[in-house]
Amino acid sequence: MPKFCTVCGASIPDDATFCTNCGSPQGQPAPAPAFQQTPSPQQPAGPSGQNSAAYSMLNAINQGQPQQAYQQPAAAAPRPGLSDKAKKGIILGIAGIAAVAVIVILLIVLLSGGYKKPVDDLVKALETGKGEYYIKTLAECERKSREEDFAANSSKFDSLEEFYDDRLSSSRKSLADRYGDDFSISYSITDKKEVSDSRLKSYASEYNSDFGKKVDVTAGYTLRIEVNWKGSKKDEDGDKSLTVLKVDGDWVLYDADYDTMLPRKLGGDHNSNSSAFDDYDLGDLDDLDDLGDLGDMGDLGDVLDYFS
Repeated sequence: MPKFCTVCGASIPDDATFCTNCGSPQGQPAPAPAFQQTPSPQQPAGPSGQNSAAYSMLNAINQGQPQQAYQQPAAAAPRPGLSDKAKKGIILGIAGIAAVAVIVILLIVLLSGGYKKPVDDLVKALETGKGEYYIKTLAECERKSREEDFAANSSKFDSLEEFYDDRLSSSRKSLADRYGDDFSISYSITDKKEVSDSRLKSYASEYNSDFGKKVDVTAGYTLRIEVNWKGSKKDEDGDKSLTVLKVDGDWVLYDADYDTMLPRKLGGDHNSNSSAFDDYDLGDLDDLDDLGDLGDMGDLGDVLDYFS
């Protein structure tokens, strides 16, 4: 059997150790090429059936490097903290909101009545005939003392409020008879005198003595009030004097009966501190027509009451 060169394929003698054509050593397997690519069905073939050099190179590169595994996108870097300037701005903003809230609360307190509130409640008591409004004009210690006395001595009414409902209903009827069922009461403060510190202490002592409770009387005014009673029958004006005190933080009336805001011809009068003003109340005698109003006087007794 003829022998062929393992390199160039030339026919050589059977015992030849070197190829007589190319000189390559024989009898040992030819060294394997450094890299041999097995063609795949998808690879394009060249003229000799071998892979194209470009594709082989690309394939070798791909096989020589492992495929990169899928990596999660890098997490976003954390945002830096707020600067000192931003923090100060936030603090100032919160402080501003708090200041506005305080102002709103103060306005609500001031506009809710202040020292005028007990006067307003007294007017509501007469206009509605409800004792709950008159009770609001009293200092807490005075109200509790009256409730205790009422519970111990009254059997006709179930509560102090019900007692004043009865009294005020009668006063309201008198107002309706004189001015009409549609009557209203309005007032304006024409003078206001501040109560001195020594007098405030005296009021506090009176509350303690009369009702057995120490209280703080921190402010007070003596008010000169012009009152208007108006209805479909009549329209009259009159002057009143009231003392309002701030007792334990609440504005109340001092020594004012439920009928204090009635016109004098219906039994109303100043409270006991009216001496703070020297002039006397003649406001109910607006004109002389009332002297001839027999419907309001009825008899000589009413005439005397009119001037009393």
